[in-house]
Amino acid sequence: MPRHLGPDPPYLVYIFIYSKEKNIQEYSFKFSDGKIDLFNPKIYKVTAETYENSMNNVFFIPSEHNLKIYSKYNSSVSVLMNNWWEKISTSRKISQNYDELSDYRDSLKAGDVTLLGLLVEGGVGLQTGNNGKFVGVKSGTKQAEKIKQSRVVKLKKANKKIKNSEYDDPNYLHNLTEIQIRNLFDSIKEEYGRDIFGQGYLFKIIDDSEIADVDQMTQSEKENGISDPVKYFVPYDKGDRDGNRWWLETPFLIDWSEATTNFFKNNSGKKGAGMPVLRNPQFYFREGLCWTDVNSTYLKCRLKKSGIHDVLSMSLFTQVELPDWYFVCLINSRFISEYVGTFVNSTSHFQINDARQIPIVIPSEEELSSFKKIFDEAYEIKNNQFSRNLSEDLAEKKLNTIQDELDLLVMKLYGFEE
Repeated sequence: MPRHLGPDPPYLVYIFIYSKEKNIQEYSFKFSDGKIDLFNPKIYKVTAETYENSMNNVFFIPSEHNLKIYSKYNSSVSVLMNNWWEKISTSRKISQNYDELSDYRDSLKAGDVTLLGLLVEGGVGLQTGNNGKFVGVKSGTKQAEKIKQSRVVKLKKANKKIKNSEYDDPNYLHNLTEIQIRNLFDSIKEEYGRDIFGQGYLFKIIDDSEIADVDQMTQSEKENGISDPVKYFVPYDKGDRDGNRWWLETPFLIDWSEATTNFFKNNSGKKGAGMPVLRNPQFYFREGLCWTDVNSTYLKCRLKKSGIHDVLSMSLFTQVELPDWYFVCLINSRFISEYVGTFVNSTSHFQINDARQIPIVIPSEEELSSFKKIFDEAYEIKNNQFSRNLSEDLAEKKLNTIQDELDLLVMKLYGFEE
């Protein structure tokens, strides 16, 4: 166990005992968990065989709860990982093994345990290389209000290099239209460099009249861009610092004109500042599930609407009859968060390959219906919150009640009647 040595600041020493012996399955030892109280740790007795056989040889706290999960799922998940991981660990490998994966998916039935990575495809999305040039926010959102305030400051700061007396006037931008402001900032960036206002700074506020109806877009427009000279912005999911779960109407929009998409295609992966990278374009304009890669205590997953997603929005898309919202429910449960933190990745980052290792129980029609009820209720609450028909505090209170229902349902699905 870690020991405290000397006065403040405390120093911790971790003591490990290693052995070169191979046949030590019967070897047992004491595991001291001082996470809550360093000087009065919880003591567990566990065998070396437990960790030798654990998936990825993960070294987890052998609490009664964790050992129950280990006993019930470690063997089946390990077999799945051994049989399939090399075939699903990247989007390219998934494509290469498409037929075999399709046959496997068709064979699944209610009650079977599989991996999320065997049921979905996807990955990170577009990196523009110059968000300020291509990305804006929807008018009327809180992000738009923040931009209106910050643009004055950004322009004045940049003017130390530009030296135009008009730009020091705090009312200068107030006399310009949004299109004029957009053109002004774009021209300054062209002349003085991409990062004159700060790397990644967004300054464009997009009116509703400039947003294309994604549902009415043709396949050619989705692949090659929109020719309409006015309505060429589409939803752009670039993560969510607020950590919304269940659903979020992204406030971000991206220029998807023919000129821009041609630029993305012709320059993807090229070296140099401001160069874009197109990743997984086959999943653009598809509904799915997504999350931001950095999480706090629990995972925060939400339904992704049709549009473009960026490199910070981890996105997956169902390849089976199970809907995306079913996976959103599971990932938002306490059980799956704790499973990932214990057996997959104990850091604050939740990446695509972490998600692919999550064990998924194929639900019955009755079980799926119960999850649908929970998701619909959560979706309605979030929709009312964003529509300002429900306060954030009241929405959170209602969602906490739903969370309790979800956690009980998930525990029952995975065979733990706690």
